[in-house]
Amino acid sequence: MKVSESRKTAYDPLTERKVEEICNDCFASESERIAEIGKKFVHYFADNASSDGVLFKTIKEITGDINIPHQSLSKVLKVLEDKKVIYRRNGIIGLWKK
Repeated sequence: MKVSESRKTAYDPLTERKVEEICNDCFASESERIAEIGKKFVHYFADNASSDGVLFKTIKEITGDINIPHQSLSKVLKVLEDKKVIYRRNGIIGLWKK
């Protein structure tokens, strides 16, 4: 899965290389299953987030879109949040700008 190339904006937070770096850094110490789901989610985020790095989807919508269990997505989001890659507030998931 490739990061959407149709999004050409001044701020493009997730390049393909950065997606791979995030996955390798954040999920190296997790189980293979969580690492795989994490990679799926990071790609999904890159393809569906706004140009400001914000995803306006509910957990239910995300789990339905990428066909993963709610518990697994929650674990992935917790890992990404703990590593300060994303933040969650009021039903949105945002990418921390570094």
